Amino acid sequence: MAPPKPSAKGAKKAAKTVTKPKDGKKRKAHRKESYSVYIYRVLKQVHPDTGVSSKAMSIMNSFVNDVFERIAAEASRLAHYNKRSTISSREIQTAVRLILPGELAKHAGMEDQWLLSAIYDDDLVERIRESRGSCSRHTSINLPTFENEILSSSSGSRTFDEYYLPAIEEPREKFQLVRKPAPSFAGRYLSLLANHFQITCKGSIVYQYYIGINPSIPSKKLNRKILSLLEEQVPELLELNLAYDGMHTIYSSKYIDTRRINQISIDLKGTVKESPNQFTIFFTYVDNFRLDTRIPPENQTAIEKQRMKHAIDTIFRQTSVGRFHVVQQSFFSITPHLQVGPAHGLGWGTVNLGLGREVCYGFYQNVVETFDMLTMNIDVATTTFYRPIALVEFLAEVLEVPLATVIDGRSLSEAQKKKFNREVAGLKVETRHCASPRRFRVARCTWKPMENITLHISNGTDASLSISMVDYFKSRYNIDLQYRHLPCVELGRSRECILPLELCYIVGGQRCIKKLNEQQIANLIRATSRNATERKSAIMNIHERVDVRNDPCGSENGLRVENQMMKLDGRVLPSPRLLYCYPNSKLQNCVTTPNNGTWDMRGKNFYTGVKIKKWAVVCYADSAIVSPNNLESFIGNLQRVAKEIGMPFVEEYCFYSYIPPDDAATSLEILHRTYPDLQIAICVVPGKSTVYGDLKRKGDLLGFTTQCVRTHNVTRVSPHTLSNLCMKINSKLGGVNVALSAPPPAMTSDPTLFIGCHLARNAVPLVSDSSSSDSNMDTSIACLVGSLDGHPTRFSPMFRVQSRNSSTIIDLTDMMCEAIVNFRQSTGFKPHKIVIYRSGIGEETIEEILQTELRAIREACKLIEPNFQPGITFIGLDVTHHTRFFAANDRDKIGSSQNVPAGTLVETGITVNNAFEFYLVSHAGIQGTSRPTKYVVMWDDNQFPPYEVHEMTYQLCHTQSRCTRSVSIPSPVYYAKLVAQRAKILLADEKFDSQLFHEKSRLDGMMFV
Repeated sequence: MAPPKPSAKGAKKAAKTVTKPKDGKKRKAHRKESYSVYIYRVLKQVHPDTGVSSKAMSIMNSFVNDVFERIAAEASRLAHYNKRSTISSREIQTAVRLILPGELAKHAGMEDQWLLSAIYDDDLVERIRESRGSCSRHTSINLPTFENEILSSSSGSRTFDEYYLPAIEEPREKFQLVRKPAPSFAGRYLSLLANHFQITCKGSIVYQYYIGINPSIPSKKLNRKILSLLEEQVPELLELNLAYDGMHTIYSSKYIDTRRINQISIDLKGTVKESPNQFTIFFTYVDNFRLDTRIPPENQTAIEKQRMKHAIDTIFRQTSVGRFHVVQQSFFSITPHLQVGPAHGLGWGTVNLGLGREVCYGFYQNVVETFDMLTMNIDVATTTFYRPIALVEFLAEVLEVPLATVIDGRSLSEAQKKKFNREVAGLKVETRHCASPRRFRVARCTWKPMENITLHISNGTDASLSISMVDYFKSRYNIDLQYRHLPCVELGRSRECILPLELCYIVGGQRCIKKLNEQQIANLIRATSRNATERKSAIMNIHERVDVRNDPCGSENGLRVENQMMKLDGRVLPSPRLLYCYPNSKLQNCVTTPNNGTWDMRGKNFYTGVKIKKWAVVCYADSAIVSPNNLESFIGNLQRVAKEIGMPFVEEYCFYSYIPPDDAATSLEILHRTYPDLQIAICVVPGKSTVYGDLKRKGDLLGFTTQCVRTHNVTRVSPHTLSNLCMKINSKLGGVNVALSAPPPAMTSDPTLFIGCHLARNAVPLVSDSSSSDSNMDTSIACLVGSLDGHPTRFSPMFRVQSRNSSTIIDLTDMMCEAIVNFRQSTGFKPHKIVIYRSGIGEETIEEILQTELRAIREACKLIEPNFQPGITFIGLDVTHHTRFFAANDRDKIGSSQNVPAGTLVETGITVNNAFEFYLVSHAGIQGTSRPTKYVVMWDDNQFPPYEVHEMTYQLCHTQSRCTRSVSIPSPVYYAKLVAQRAKILLADEKFDSQLFHEKSRLDGMMFV
């Protein structure tokens, strides 16, 4: 069978026949084919084929029906969760992204042609109705029965069209991303290097194949294992250097005759312990195309660009996947013989973090799209793994006691067992006392020690033999168990197996996603922080040692990665001028200009300082830790510094007392009742306790402002700490610390509402009825802050809890209405412009966020007034990328970290050609290498010039109220993230009423800073 000829343009749209009726209007002709043929024609638009056999059609139909069933079930579940009577496009969009593989989901999302909406179009709706008796012409359509089965199980007796047809809405306006403007020339020139390496290509042809594994499994690791077994059965595949993405796509430099390798059975018995272990592989040719990394942008569609990027990325990852441990887009060497360098200097290796965890060094590799080429983004990567140690040693590290103390014969206390159980649950362990190692997942630890555990073993009859754990292992394996006072672990999902700790070992390569404590975080920062010069050397070291340039799979496909980093042209934006007040003068402003993102507040007063008349001091720490002399000294120094910077404590404190930590919440209630006009309570709290959360929950519920201070900051007073405390107190009480002296016209020409949005994913457990299936589902917190003045410096917070499955803010319309009302009440004006900064924008979510959230913002404006149409500027942020900048000249390196200066802007070279993107380093890197923030202007009714967008964004990074340094993101988003942190604390108590929080914090000071 000869290979097909390369297709020049990829997928071609199927021709549509058009009839011209009497009224002169063109209409689509009715398609007279079966449901299966229609589905095939739709799929053919994605991947054109040369033909289809009856067997291939059967396989395709089975696959499509399975996918549709899962999409319909997920959309129905989402609609039920959102309390909707019909399935809207939002549920369909979310279900498509959750169910389909990434490439198909992106295709389904493009041009707003979501999969179900595209298939169940107006023509199909008419055909459904005709097949039910209203017309007898087209009765050949054979709808499968799974739709009605799903709907009958979730919505009673409602049928397919009764449930789905109301959800088919009229097409909405399609929002297009802002086009890339001409570059601006503000600021001084700066020569830079970026950790992007250009990819060159010889124009080789690559053949794409679809691999189906039945039954399907979500594990990429197991899928790769199955493919390796297939290559053993078909040796000629080993010679092809196949590139496999781990799911359904394989790329080859040569054509493969799939007739010989289709429907091959693979047996995993004896290789991995999985159920099922019998699989059938379907291998199908999809398409072929020519690899080209420098095709002019106008010659490629979005689908073709994505296909090209996915193919090249898969080809370059193939070799590393076989050599290293894969964590998302990063690779780590967890096997000693693969470690090729020392841990220090960001090479390879591990560093012990304590408590059974270690940080592992690796590298990040990803193919990214830039202006006119595809580049390889290589960076240093670090993540946390569990140490591959004996479970007894892990127990000692978790309990933070010497190993000798654990094995000396003393039983564990109840608190120690609970702590160990929290850490060990879910870990994979292996046993080595049998002929071949076996692996299990820990369910929990037992409460009884091993010496008190009796096993009941069947002897082949109805009776069973009772034997102690110690005697069993002595008689069966000749093992004399030593640590009989320790508990055992129950293994497996159904806890069918129980083993002593000393026979279990933690499996290597298990990533730790649990939260680290303060000491571990400090160890992690110390182990991973390197200045920019060291990081650049480490990246070049990775490039050389991994040898990406001579990658065998890439070379076979004519791909090559350059040796040197990309050179870029950057600019350094001028620092904004900041307003303070002169001491003892409220009429004259003091102007200061930051130097590389930092400035000094000495000799200056707050722009608007508050006077504190009623305040209290409460110490929840023991007097042995914080003595009365320590506390009095701290209070005196705080009053002195506050007076120097324009926030005087006019009167002495009205309350001063030591209170036990258990009475923290009660004490605030008493203070609130006793002193109704109390402005703030200074609370001294121990380092590791629940007092902080108790105080914040009760204070926010009562509308009562608190400022917590750690004990070590009281006993060791520093002027810098006292100054930062005063900044937080002034902001919480409604003052303004600093303002912009000359903001750009984009911020001052009209009343402008600034919004910061942040979606904290998987933040808190959903509080619901225990009988609900969602009772244990993690949820996200959607946070929003809206400005209350024209500076902007004061913001009102709000948050909502929503499903973790949504990448968009579900209640954005309601929250925007609240923000607009708050702005109007505070300023007396309706906003003429709205500028929104939205964090968490990535390549995969930008389109969905733009279409969904911009529409929600417009709906909020209509709810305020039907004709209320302010200009909306919608800007997205991304801080999760791996792009880093390095100064090409030594004279441009700043400080000991040798980072690029604050205000470094890059808008060409590594940005895409079809969107308004730019990178901005707005802060001075103190430790490690500065991470630039990536911005995408998604929508701009106000038509701001590019330099005004850059200037406005950079200046907003200087107005946060917690310190005298610029930050890496604009203050609205910075505050929204602070609201998310506060919301996590508040929602830790299931009884907390978030609605009361919103009412108390609407127009008051920013209690969340």
